[in-house]
Amino acid sequence: MMITSREQAVRAQKMHGRGVNELFAEGRAPAVVAFHGFGGTAAELMPVLRAVAAAGFAVDAALLPGHGTRVEDLQGHTFDSWLVAARARATAAADRHGRVVLLGFSMGSLLALKLASERPPWLAGVAVLGNALTVRAHTSVPLGVWAWSGRPMPDIYFIKPMPGDLVDPTLMDTVVTYDRHPLQAALEVYRAGPRVRAVVKEVDAPTLILHGRRDRVCSWKNAPWLASHIGARDVSVRIFEQSAHVLACDGEREEVAAEVVRFFGRL
Repeated sequence: MMITSREQAVRAQKMHGRGVNELFAEGRAPAVVAFHGFGGTAAELMPVLRAVAAAGFAVDAALLPGHGTRVEDLQGHTFDSWLVAARARATAAADRHGRVVLLGFSMGSLLALKLASERPPWLAGVAVLGNALTVRAHTSVPLGVWAWSGRPMPDIYFIKPMPGDLVDPTLMDTVVTYDRHPLQAALEVYRAGPRVRAVVKEVDAPTLILHGRRDRVCSWKNAPWLASHIGARDVSVRIFEQSAHVLACDGEREEVAAEVVRFFGRL
């Protein structure tokens, strides 16, 4: 059974993967403030984050509220509660370093783009990986029907068979995530998509857009859509042909990391 109750989730849940779920590194500006995906941790970005830190940049990749503890902790959170936390991390980094680059993966891309649309004075650039401006039909259709119905989502959880969508399973065990999605919170991510799509025209900072062609969670077509609708003039797009959703940990991870480091270095 793929759907469980809260009681079953409390009793049977486990964390997929093993390893570091946050990363903080001292370094130079622009500081990199990173936001992970829904239900995940900074482990989803770890190869990129380590490359960025090794290049000498300051890194702040903290857990978002409700993440990295127990899955029921995530159920009551909203996109706005994650946004408040993300804004606080970025503002604190700006106070220390002056200039900040926002790096977002999946749900974290929505946070990065929403903050960038506010045009904070400290923003040096934005990098988004596997952006979640839309999600594929197997997720968007049931969530969209439920949102259209106007009914409150019950406190239920969808079991994830694997830590993440990868072509190369080499780093699968290092992707630290909950083993199930709380569906009230998942509906928040779905609703955030159109909300962020409506404001990307306000983003004027240099932007790097990376996506895996074989992404089964968020279509690679999100990348060219964003490139054509974002307000920034300085926009770089790259599609990685042999990568899926968690492209920072997939088979082309070294080149993904190099692309991000080059972008930050240029800033």
